[in-house]
Amino acid sequence: MFRMRFNCVLGLCFLGVMVLAASFALAGGRAAPSPTGKDKHPASHQDMDHVAKELSNPLTSLWSLTNEIDFQYWNGDLGSQKLQSVWNFKPVMPLDAGHDWIYVNRPTIPLVFKQPYFNRGALQWDDKSGLGDIQYLGLLGKNLPHGLVLAGGITTSFPTASDEALGSGKWQAGPALVAAVLRKKYILGALYQHWWSFAGQDDRASTNLSALQLFYFLNLPGGWQVGGSPVITANWMAGEDNKYNVPVGIGVFKTLRLGKLPIKIGLEYQHSVIQEDLWGRDYLIKLVIIPVIPSLL
Repeated sequence: MFRMRFNCVLGLCFLGVMVLAASFALAGGRAAPSPTGKDKHPASHQDMDHVAKELSNPLTSLWSLTNEIDFQYWNGDLGSQKLQSVWNFKPVMPLDAGHDWIYVNRPTIPLVFKQPYFNRGALQWDDKSGLGDIQYLGLLGKNLPHGLVLAGGITTSFPTASDEALGSGKWQAGPALVAAVLRKKYILGALYQHWWSFAGQDDRASTNLSALQLFYFLNLPGGWQVGGSPVITANWMAGEDNKYNVPVGIGVFKTLRLGKLPIKIGLEYQHSVIQEDLWGRDYLIKLVIIPVIPSLL
C-alpha cells in the first residue's frame, strides 16, 4: 500500500514537472494564439461551427477541459459480461512554441468508478474503484496549408493507480504521432501512441502496448457533428487470440454556448468487431463534455 501511494505522489509530481517544463521551455510561458486573438476569452465570439471544428483538431489553439465518461462492457472466456465505468479527465493546454509551431500538453487522469477483476484468492469476480494510471501526451507540430495537421511527441504512463487492479504497476513511455485533415465539411485523422515499460514493480508483467485512435467527423451547420473516435489497441505481449481489440463507433455531437464560453457535448456508441478471446471489451457508450476555458498563460 505504501508503494502504491508513493508511486501515485511521484507520478503526479513527474506529471507536473513535464507540464511546467513544456510550458516554460518550449513556449516561453505563452499560450497558443486564440482564434479570436483574445487569449483570455478564446472563441467566445466565434460561431459554433468553427469552435466544433477547432475542438476536433489535435493541434487546437483552444484551452479546454475534456471529460469522457465511458461505460465499457467486457466479456470473454474468463466470465460473462461485466461493466467498467471510468471518468477520463483530459485538460488540453496548447502553447505557442514560435514560428507557427504549437505544443499541446494533454494529461489523462482516469477516475475509475467500477473496475471488474478476478479475485484469484476467493476464486470470484470483484469490483474496485479509485485512481488509475495517469498518462501524459505531449505533441509538437504545425497546422499546415490545405487543412493538413502533422505532429509528433512523447506519451507516458505513470503507476499512480490506487489499487493494483486499476493499473499496470509500471512506468511506461514511447512515441506519439498524429496526422489529420481538417476540411469545412469533414475531419479525418489518426493518433498513434506506443508504450514500453522501463521500470516499476518487479512482480508485475512488462508492457509493450500500442493504441491507434481514429477520428472522423462530418461537420454540420449549427455546431453539429456526426462521427466517432474509436481506439484500436494491441498488446504485443499477449498471444495471437488475445492481442487486438478493434472497435468501430458512431456518435452525435453538438457545440453550443453556455454563458460566454462554448461547450461541446456528445454521445457515442462503439462496438468491437475484433476482441480478445480471454477477456476483452465488447462495446462502449461514451458521454463527452468539453467546456472551453480561457487560457491560463
